[in-house]
Amino acid sequence: MSQTASAPADFALFHTLRNARVQLVRAASLGAGLAAAQWNRDQRAGRALIDYDAPGHHTLSLYLQGGDTCFRLGHRDRHGGAGKFCVLPDQHHSRWSMNEEVRFLHLYIAPQRLAREAVMRLDREPRELELHDRTYIRDPSLAQACRALLATDWNVPAQRLAASSAAESVLHHLLDQNTGRAASATAARGGLAPAVRRRVRDYIDSHLAEPLTLDVLAGVAALSTYHFARMFHASFGEPPHSWVLGRRLARARLLLATSSDDLAGIAQACGFGNASHLSRAFAHAVGATPGQYRAAHRPGR
Repeated sequence: MSQTASAPADFALFHTLRNARVQLVRAASLGAGLAAAQWNRDQRAGRALIDYDAPGHHTLSLYLQGGDTCFRLGHRDRHGGAGKFCVLPDQHHSRWSMNEEVRFLHLYIAPQRLAREAVMRLDREPRELELHDRTYIRDPSLAQACRALLATDWNVPAQRLAASSAAESVLHHLLDQNTGRAASATAARGGLAPAVRRRVRDYIDSHLAEPLTLDVLAGVAALSTYHFARMFHASFGEPPHSWVLGRRLARARLLLATSSDDLAGIAQACGFGNASHLSRAFAHAVGATPGQYRAAHRPGR
């Protein structure tokens, strides 16, 4: 996945299920690197084996109804059922026996999105962490966040924003409760030193209104641009320009929700060339226009 996936069709498991003739109930992008899909497999389809083979993205699966006789090959002691979750990391391999009608929710997470959250939320390098592979677990906190996601109409912009917030809650829960130190972490080389990583991260956040070129950021790290670009990617999980854009958009979301500044002022404060540039980037990443986002987060104003 060279670019951050956003649309459901950008994710491999979405196509795996479509090709397996599982009925798609609804699907939507929920912002950069996040998408949701609700599925229904009819009992009349008979028994089927479905393979997930290193899809290149993470998936959270929640059974909504049925699935009590469904199981993962190699894990026959565990069966599905309403309210049970599976957590499927990007490089995992699995085969599933579907024997009955089952309705389920999938949340697709691009590795770049998980990496960004790891840096900002945990102050950890993404390569130090791995998402645990889980099969048919129960988690009340995760279930509550998923219920909030399911309760929204993903085709209505204001409700899709609420769904996006619920999806972020799921993502944060997975980071906090379902990650561990990667087996390869001790051998990791080539990234920025922790103090340098934090210095670069903080510099970006405090200079978003300014041009943030590779030369400028490399200077903050006291490195050549060549070495900085490689080391930044190793430590942040994405290239510098992608990280900077993500931080500009995060600042725009904050200002839209909390300030009365006009769009031109917000664009300038966040380092976008003009309001049109901000609007295009915002709609692509968030799935709503800046005006829709502001209206949803500041009702009655």
